[in-house]
Amino acid sequence: MKNLSSKLISHLTNVIKIHPNSCQLDVVSKIQEFISDFSKPRLLTLKKNTKNGLYIHGSVGVGKSVIIKALKRIYPQSEILHFNDLIFKLQSRSEKNLGYLKNIKRKKLILIDEFFINNLTSFILFREFVEEIKFNNTKIIMNGNKSLETVYNDLVNPKLCEKIKNELKAFFLIFKVKSRNDYRAGKAIDHDFFLIKKKNKIIKQNYIVSEFSSERSSKQIEFKRKGNYFKLTKVYGNLIDLEFDDFFEKNLVFQDYNLIAKKIKIFVLRNIKQIDENKKNILARFISFIDVLYENKNILSISSNVGLDELYIGNTNSSEFKRTISRLKEMGTNKYINTNLM
Repeated sequence: MKNLSSKLISHLTNVIKIHPNSCQLDVVSKIQEFISDFSKPRLLTLKKNTKNGLYIHGSVGVGKSVIIKALKRIYPQSEILHFNDLIFKLQSRSEKNLGYLKNIKRKKLILIDEFFINNLTSFILFREFVEEIKFNNTKIIMNGNKSLETVYNDLVNPKLCEKIKNELKAFFLIFKVKSRNDYRAGKAIDHDFFLIKKKNKIIKQNYIVSEFSSERSSKQIEFKRKGNYFKLTKVYGNLIDLEFDDFFEKNLVFQDYNLIAKKIKIFVLRNIKQIDENKKNILARFISFIDVLYENKNILSISSNVGLDELYIGNTNSSEFKRTISRLKEMGTNKYINTNLM
């Protein structure tokens, strides 16, 4: 694709309204180089070290996801999906998901957002997906926070885990974003929506419910997808009023949150509790929930007696939770709320 880097920079600057820093420009340059290589006729790319994928990793908030999503906008022969969603589709044997996977393998480029591994089964499934991609003329650009060496360790099957890592390193050209500056950090939080350690949190969130809901009385709404059916109460048309403990005790996953986010615009989440190592399921659900709301540009109001940076005091998935906090900080800004509330 001609002038890909200039088109990508133009989209970031004029549409997303961010001014790429030097590290983000390096990412754009690497993407341009990678796509230019596989866009050439095969006779010109018969190099021993030609890779089928590009893996971009680095600290949270450096712009990896923003750049990948912008790339999808300007590169029509691509398909983008969240890594969580990819694993779900690989695990599901439904005709719809098998058809989707078959179709994306016909694309020139697959974009995978937020690569992370928290179990060996997912690691094996992804390895098998990558193996199948090798037989097509399809390439992958993927982003994540961790290096392939540190993305996952399995104490029971360390040799298999190491084998998968080596296979992925052979598949992907690896590019590390050197910046550690979170572009979301330092933005002012709207304390009418993000009520952290506020005594008037109940009154404030009650006001949000009454002011922004499209219906005055609450209803119970049913949600259904293949493999799950559930109900949620306290739905006021475009707004839902949630209690943290009740909601995250429900056995919901990324796809369920996506169903909810596409049907409901505004989420009022009350009394977020501090999460520790003993509540890994709650942590995983909360991470997926925030990822979904961020991707769908939903509006969120939260209340908690704990500061954002102290919401999680464990080690498991701590890197992923840093992304969650970074996204929460952006979702709590006046700019995000005013832009997406319309």
